[in-house]
Amino acid sequence: MGSTLDIISAIILGVVQALTEFFPVSSSAHLVLAGKLLGVESKNGVAFEVAVHIGTLFAVLIVFRKDFVDLSHATLRGLRRLGDLRAAMAEDPALLQAVAVLVGCVPAGLIGVFFKDAIESVFHSTLFVCWGLVVTGLALTATRFVPQGDRPITLRDALLIGCAQAVSILPGVSRSGSTICAGIFLGNDRLAAARFSFLMSVPIVAGAVLLKTLDVIKDPPGEDFFIGAAIGAGVSFVVGLGVLALLMRILKLGRFAEFGWYCFAVAAWGFYAL
Repeated sequence: MGSTLDIISAIILGVVQALTEFFPVSSSAHLVLAGKLLGVESKNGVAFEVAVHIGTLFAVLIVFRKDFVDLSHATLRGLRRLGDLRAAMAEDPALLQAVAVLVGCVPAGLIGVFFKDAIESVFHSTLFVCWGLVVTGLALTATRFVPQGDRPITLRDALLIGCAQAVSILPGVSRSGSTICAGIFLGNDRLAAARFSFLMSVPIVAGAVLLKTLDVIKDPPGEDFFIGAAIGAGVSFVVGLGVLALLMRILKLGRFAEFGWYCFAVAAWGFYAL
């Protein structure tokens, strides 16, 4: 496709990003596989990933805007009580959640900073992506055998869920899938686990977008690329709003594990196409 990202490809990849960023089926896997099919590769592929991730990032901010406002206010309250933060968290559930979100971001943040080059070296490997999808599928199908939990998310839970998020930096491993599965395995309520997963995603995704943006600035695509990138970002935002609402409904219906079979199917197709 050269340096030009045509509008049809931009729309398709924007939809793919929205569906796969929130559904637990690995957006990185689908963008790599779809990008190869459509010819959006090399630096254009990285630049386009930045654009569509910005779209889905804003979708999360809109859907969970009340939560983010509450967490922001709680953080300000916590800053005024740093000397007795433990007591403040015991009195203020919103502050506890704000701290939990920060704790959950630490593992992925450290991995992303210190192992960025190693991860990027395998990011566009179709073989690596397919094995990541297999791992995601196994985790998803395993949730079928876990009874409904009702435990609130503790700081220990947040750290363990954060470790699952760190693993999802690897291509093919779903971020939403790994973190929601971790919450379910820890006995947390499924909807609460999903909500926490998406709250925790914002700092990590924003940080990843910033790092990739710096790379794109160093080696920018052609001017004609940006129209397609803007369209892709807009599509991923609009579609993402609907997908988030649909995922929460699927969790309520107890059909979350079904996504595992889809991951196996895509992995099988990827292995076949190698």
